[in-house]
Amino acid sequence: MKNNKKKGSSRAQEPQIAVNPEEERARAIETGDFSKFNDEAEALYEQRLRDLQAEADRSLPPDPDALLEVRHLKMYFPLKKTITGKVTLSLRAVDDVSFKLHAGETLGIVGESGCGKTTMGRAILKLYKPTGGQIFFDGADIAQYKSKQMRPLRTKMQIIFQDPYSSLPPRSTVGGILSEPVKVHAIVPKEQTKDYVLSIMEQCGLRDYYYERYPHEFSGGQRQRICIARALSVNPKLVICDEPVSALDVSIQAQIINLLKHLQQQRGLTYVFISHDLSVVKHISDRIGVMYLGSMVEFGSKKSIFSNPMHPYTKALFSAVPNPNPDVKMDRIVLKGDIPSPANPPKGCKFHTRCPVAQEICKHIAPKYREYEPGHFVACHCYPQEDQ
Repeated sequence: MKNNKKKGSSRAQEPQIAVNPEEERARAIETGDFSKFNDEAEALYEQRLRDLQAEADRSLPPDPDALLEVRHLKMYFPLKKTITGKVTLSLRAVDDVSFKLHAGETLGIVGESGCGKTTMGRAILKLYKPTGGQIFFDGADIAQYKSKQMRPLRTKMQIIFQDPYSSLPPRSTVGGILSEPVKVHAIVPKEQTKDYVLSIMEQCGLRDYYYERYPHEFSGGQRQRICIARALSVNPKLVICDEPVSALDVSIQAQIINLLKHLQQQRGLTYVFISHDLSVVKHISDRIGVMYLGSMVEFGSKKSIFSNPMHPYTKALFSAVPNPNPDVKMDRIVLKGDIPSPANPPKGCKFHTRCPVAQEICKHIAPKYREYEPGHFVACHCYPQEDQ
């Protein structure tokens, strides 16, 4: 009889949490007592809400003013599967990221290594097949496009890779590297290919006699100029810049950044600029998104982010930027520990394990991604959550 009562009591409690978690949520938030809170049920509840919101947003038309619109983008990599092929454990590299980017703008994406910046950029270009979400480019949802459908778009969307040493084929000359995409996509007639390539090289600060040289004969900055010229050779609208200056000296970084800004003004380019260097992002970006463990924790204009950083993670990143004035003392915010694994992210707010101002609620309930100023979005329990 005792065993039956225990089983019966457990059966009476489990559906109450799983079926109607709102009551348990409201009680825990009101009293501040999370001792009996079911974190697993809350995580499932939050995931269900996100999935419902993503499904509801699928019926919305794309923003006609946006060149690129990303909605609820997910990029999961399976780590474990059952015998039948069902995924039981995934690495959530990009988890429910949304933003808009207008033509001619630069969006800076910042965050520590491993936060999902590069994976997001490659998923946008369909170098990875997204697990979920929508990617609107020029008004068309390309998220489910096949390789054949993406081929005409390859000239409109390009990428500049991080490492200028490994991203260039060592056995091809500069002329061969730049001519190949021009010929494949028939950008100009064959007889005009060399003159066209030389004009692109001139715009990128490369001498005409570099045409017959090989990549190993150039410095890092010159190689990155070749990578930029290769991306621009097909006349793209959107360029994903994946930490294009992180492997270069500071003086060369400034030259490459100024070149990118000049080319943007000259050719009307739109950039997604991925970097971990806030000083570089400040110089080139119009809007900034801050990523942590696959999620966007803060997003806004450059002015609002730099004048009023709201998320504790953003504040910590700003405190790490060196100040050249020796008389100014920086209040460095040192984050404890390492970034948790994206395969097993913390329950509640993903940042709570390292946050210097974490509250008890942060350990159990994920904060809402809200707009607190015009165009300034933050996900943090330090600010009103509206429905709480």
